[in-house]
Amino acid sequence: MADAQLVQRAKALLDTLSERPRFAGSEEEARARGLCRKELELAGFTCKEVPFGYSEWPGRWGPPISAAVQAATIILVARIAMSGSAWPAFLTGAALIVGLFFADADVKRRWILRFPLERAKSVNLEARRGSPRIWLVAHLDSKSQTVPMLIRIGSSVTLAAVMVLTLAIVLLSLAGASRVLDILPALQIVAVVVALPSIFCFVQNVSNGAVDNASGVVSVLLAAQSAESPHDIGVLITSAEELGLAGARVWAPSAPPEAEAINCDTVDDAGDWWCMYSGQRPTRIDAATKAMPDGTGAPLTLRRLIPGILADSMALSDWGIESVTLSRGTLATLARIHTRRDTSNELTGTGAADASVLLSALAKGLV
Repeated sequence: MADAQLVQRAKALLDTLSERPRFAGSEEEARARGLCRKELELAGFTCKEVPFGYSEWPGRWGPPISAAVQAATIILVARIAMSGSAWPAFLTGAALIVGLFFADADVKRRWILRFPLERAKSVNLEARRGSPRIWLVAHLDSKSQTVPMLIRIGSSVTLAAVMVLTLAIVLLSLAGASRVLDILPALQIVAVVVALPSIFCFVQNVSNGAVDNASGVVSVLLAAQSAESPHDIGVLITSAEELGLAGARVWAPSAPPEAEAINCDTVDDAGDWWCMYSGQRPTRIDAATKAMPDGTGAPLTLRRLIPGILADSMALSDWGIESVTLSRGTLATLARIHTRRDTSNELTGTGAADASVLLSALAKGLV
């Protein structure tokens, strides 16, 4: 899809951006942001850096606490049901799940910016050319975790499944199938085991963040420089995505009217292309993906964001901004994210170069 020269350019930028970890607010991230600004200004963009404050606490401690509470809920519901009180068990479980849902939403949407503990500062880079309605977005910061992404996602999804199964068993017992309650002791053990990876998933700073997300930044920079992209276009390089999507959440309320955003996050050289969204289906972007010219080489189909994955498009969608996240990878990609193995040695530049072609075509289709 991309020519050899574009691939070489992508590889050079990937190597430079991912020389070292870029934790949100760090000097390393600031140097990488300076490179992004230089590249965009050479392409005719007017750039400004927008400082913001946020709390690291929800991003650091929210997932472990949520996993612990979910496991505790399963155990509590199971024990109440096993004591012969199926209805109280079901109502307790339902109430706690609803409470967790709203608490999680509140933490993500408000605590990230307002919570008083572990306050930190970082900077978004906003670039405009002309009067943009279409925005290309990518986060610059990186992080590592004590548990690889693939294992953490598996833990999160399985824990949710065990929760649903526990409530289903309680309902079946209410319908007269009391023997199904014999499964509950085993489910309590399973809940604890599958919750442990999430409970002990702590934020660190030892990953160079090549695929997550130097690849997305490079894809956006190359698309912004491409003659195939619209002249009127915006670029947003966010920070603190890895700590609750803080940069995108700060920018969203001040976004231009009728803004549409294409976020690019995690582009490997192999695997399927994913064009993902959350919330309401972005109808205009959906239509644009279906009208993509054949020469782009990769058909894009909108699908829901993979459970357990956070992306800046989620924060933008929360504010009613039509947005998607373009990504490419395999299970091996997920296993590499947030670990020391996420270096540019694993990338040739092909994925980022191809992604830039897709971003240009999609942006042009939205004009």
